[in-house]
Parts: sequence; structure tokens; C-alpha cells
Amino acid sequence: MKLPRSLAAITAAIFFATSTIAEDAKPAEWLFVHTASTAEMTSDTTLVMPVTREIFAFTDRPNRRHDYITAHAFGSLWDEDGDDTFKSDPPNAVLTWTDGNDIKEAEILITNATIVHYGRAITYDVKVETGEWSVGQISGVSFFIDSQRPPPAHGGGRDTDSGPGSRPPVMMGPGARDK
Repeated sequence: MKLPRSLAAITAAIFFATSTIAEDAKPAEWLFVHTASTAEMTSDTTLVMPVTREIFAFTDRPNRRHDYITAHAFGSLWDEDGDDTFKSDPPNAVLTWTDGNDIKEAEILITNATIVHYGRAITYDVKVETGEWSVGQISGVSFFIDSQRPPPAHGGGRDTDSGPGSRPPVMMGPGARDK
């Protein structure tokens, strides 16, 4: 009677340990946040946002990590060829901004990002999926950009280690910081 229970307990332990290992082995998916005090919607398909600080990059569970990347590194995500890049699979994003006392939002598909003004701004080519959008200046801007996996390595190419320790493209500082 004790042997079947022991075998069942061992089997369950192995199953759950294997499930956890499989979950931990998933490549990291990096998400990005670009914030600015102001931005300009120059047309129905173009958003220009200044870069006053690096782009915040982070991963979700189970391997939470975060870092900051430069505008050039972020823009390079649309330059890479391959099946799992922003160029071949444009990311979804949510743009939020303030309009007086109201908070506005739009769901957007980013088809391209170009670095302008020597890295001090990014011009996004976008397609508005849902939400409000009008040409002109906006304020209190936050741009939440969907995941990219696996991130390219510094200097282009693919990251050879796309497991839980993957890093966002061209990070600032000594490496990703654990959360």
C-alpha cells in the first residue's frame, strides 16, 4: 500500500518539476514602454515621439527582468530580417495620452520605427486598429509595445541564448537586472 502511494508521489513530483522546467525554458518575451511629455501625430499613419530617456524593456513571468535600451537599439528591431522580428511581424501597441482631464487611448500596429534627430526622436509608422486618433500635438504620452522574442544580439544577428536569460537588444549598463 505504501509503495503505490510512494510511486504516485514520485510521479507527481517529477511531473510538476518537469512542467516548471519547461515553463522556465521558454524564451524571454521583451515588452517595451516609450514615454514622453509630448508627441506629435503628424498624419493618420505617423507618430513622432521625442526620446528624452531610454526605452524601458521588461519581461513577464516566470523570468522577470528589466532594463533600458537606446533609441537606436529599439529602432533596430524593425531592421532585422527573419521570422520572429518586428519587420516580419509588426508589434501591437497601446498609445495613451492626456487631453485636458481625459485619458485617451488607441490600439495601434507599428509597421516601422525610424530614428530621427540623431536619436532624440522616433518616427513610428502606424495603423490605428481601435480608438481615437487626431492629427496634432498630444501630451502625457505613454506607448506600450508588445513583445519581441527572441531579441537580437548586440550588433545585429540573433541572440544565441534565447532562453530565460535573454537580454533586450543593446542594453545599457552591465546587464539585465532581476526584479
